[in-house]
Amino acid sequence: MGAGSRFYFKPAEGEHIETEIHIDEEKRSAIFGTVHGNDKKAVEDAMAVLFRADDPDTPVTYQFTDTEGHFCFGPVESGVLYLVKIFKNSEKIRELEITAK
Repeated sequence: MGAGSRFYFKPAEGEHIETEIHIDEEKRSAIFGTVHGNDKKAVEDAMAVLFRADDPDTPVTYQFTDTEGHFCFGPVESGVLYLVKIFKNSEKIRELEITAK
């Protein structure tokens, strides 16, 4: 099953469906992170902004953290140095440079 593959199903009343899905090896890179406050609790609705380190003034993309403080960017180019900036209530919380391999 490739990355663009999908399947449909319509369960009948009382039916339980069991399926097995096989996917190809993932070769794309991704950045996954969790934002915590000073109190060590997850920060919901913080804005994580992704930049290429060679152009730190132009955002590549952004995402808001979920209830667990998680964010994810992907796919990203491997071998590129990235910078992630985290904002909450217009305050910059932390900057983190990430090298994708």
